[in-house]
Amino acid sequence: MHATQSDGGGLRIGVLAARAGTSADTVRYYERLGLLGPPPRTASGYRIYQDEELRRLQFIRRAKRLGFSLDDIRGLLGLAEEGECRPLRRQVAELLRREIVVCETKLTEIAAFKATLETYHQLAVQGENEPACSCASFPATCACLPIQIQEDGPWRR
Repeated sequence: MHATQSDGGGLRIGVLAARAGTSADTVRYYERLGLLGPPPRTASGYRIYQDEELRRLQFIRRAKRLGFSLDDIRGLLGLAEEGECRPLRRQVAELLRREIVVCETKLTEIAAFKATLETYHQLAVQGENEPACSCASFPATCACLPIQIQEDGPWRR
């Protein structure tokens, strides 16, 4: 018997994980979540996987690379198990459309944050030759950081 396989030709968890490009911990995690079924075990307790589980794990990894959540993937796996490509493709297209919207929102937020950073950068450059402000004592009004924090609320005294 080879150290990474069973007598029946199945794969032990480390080999399965390596072939799928993931870790054994991830495989166990997917099993706990029900994304992978519980595998049969050898008499000594080793999990033994077949090519079907490898293909399923590769499907999960591909879906993760597209940004799909594990709940999304669970739904896709259910559709894939039905064997009908059209509903699966329709769902993939819908999920991809949703991911595009999420990306567009993030890009808008990042662009706004970048513009804010550029403004603060200009303020920092303008203040480079200002007189010292006693920043070693970390006063709230230190001019070295070109931003102020609004401290509102009952905790402020």
